[in-house]
Amino acid sequence: MNTNKILEQLRLRSSSTEIRANHEIKILNDSGENFPEWLAAIEAAQKYILIEMYIFADNEFGKQMRDLLIQKQKSGVKVVLVYDWLGSLIPVFKKFFKPLEDAGALVVAYNPVGFASGLGLLSRNHRKSFVIDGEVAFVSGLCVSSAWNGNAAKNEAAWRDIGVKIQGEAVFDVMVALADTLTSQGHELPEEVVLPAFGSDTDSGSLKAGVVATTPRDNNMMRLDLNAISLANKNLWITDAYFMPTRLYTQTLINAAHAGVDVRILVPKTSDIAWIARVSRTRYRELLQVGVRVFEWNGTMIHAKSAIVDGVWARVGSTNLNFSSWHLNRELDVVLHAPEVIADLERAFLADLENATEIVLNNIDFANMKRQRRLHLKQLKALNRSQAQAISLQIMNLSQAFKGNWHNTATTLVEEREINAYLGLGITLLLFALILWFLPYILIVPLMILLVAGGVSTLIYAVKQRRKFLQNQSAGKQERRE
Repeated sequence: MNTNKILEQLRLRSSSTEIRANHEIKILNDSGENFPEWLAAIEAAQKYILIEMYIFADNEFGKQMRDLLIQKQKSGVKVVLVYDWLGSLIPVFKKFFKPLEDAGALVVAYNPVGFASGLGLLSRNHRKSFVIDGEVAFVSGLCVSSAWNGNAAKNEAAWRDIGVKIQGEAVFDVMVALADTLTSQGHELPEEVVLPAFGSDTDSGSLKAGVVATTPRDNNMMRLDLNAISLANKNLWITDAYFMPTRLYTQTLINAAHAGVDVRILVPKTSDIAWIARVSRTRYRELLQVGVRVFEWNGTMIHAKSAIVDGVWARVGSTNLNFSSWHLNRELDVVLHAPEVIADLERAFLADLENATEIVLNNIDFANMKRQRRLHLKQLKALNRSQAQAISLQIMNLSQAFKGNWHNTATTLVEEREINAYLGLGITLLLFALILWFLPYILIVPLMILLVAGGVSTLIYAVKQRRKFLQNQSAGKQERRE
């Protein structure tokens, strides 16, 4: 079985989604390419527009998008918008979506606060997708917000992010994912929106792609990520906005680096959620010590979520490498088996590294790491020639990179990042301890509310299930009498 077939089988077993052929796929970079494509597609819509969006902001671009959707709805194009209640909290309070609802659009908030929601409120809809007329879909890490455009007045560059435009049967998978979200919130797709049948005449190109729709019930992307890493033989290049991996994922990266895989991770240097960046930096050292290379983006913010394996497999979408994305949220990603498109992603990744600072070990730790790699190489040479060759190449690449680092201003010792990270985390923990010492109810009251909400929600569910059970029993007895 060749590598592609193995990847397809693991993908099917881990995520239960099909890789479909005959697609046209276009990689879209940043808001400069994504936003105009979104607006043009919506402008051209004839039948319906379906959107799942974590943040739909009340700012310049958000208003432009909302007003265009109102215009399309009034012209007879059915608009369906599912936004995340927490991600779009400020627009909710400002009744930002009311004009769109008044125009006749189906506007649904995902997991709004309420007693019956209980601990389910922790699940957020982190997806970012558009479907236009069942013919084209957009899946990305970008939200409907001017934040992605940067701020020229404050000399803030546009955020770095990646999206995918798809034409072909994978569009239907995006529609099915949205329909499932509606069902979870007690709604259905409007009659005007008919899910197309798979196998219909929708060939748009020659490229293979699939859609992975993660929900709190299935953890699809986590399993697929782990399987893809396990099959990497040459390179594994990762971009992630909020890098807080589980121990299982970190160890999988370590194992890949041990096997000689060129593992590179690109994360933000400055983040819109500062504490996540601090936690991320506490993970660098153990990765660097096995040959993983870590880079921090020098721009305003890198918000992309992507992974590339051996030039034959890639994913782009909304899933971050952290517990919330893998286990709690609704996420949406496109899996690509399209070498020409993946080559574009590889070129973009290498270009991104030119605007990044590499985090490196000091010379003593680096020498120890290289010595350990060479010892491992000696042990492998007699057992696994291909793996030994991979480790030899890894040692050579690491040595060249490290030698250049001392003459390159775009490098930082890991100690510099660790000191600030641990200092910030330590001060934060002490501040929380002081606050809780003097104001314990700040913790106790929210916890009690969560426990009460969870208890009430569970009881409501139990009552509903019992009522349904008794109704079924009664119906069964009635059928036996007849």
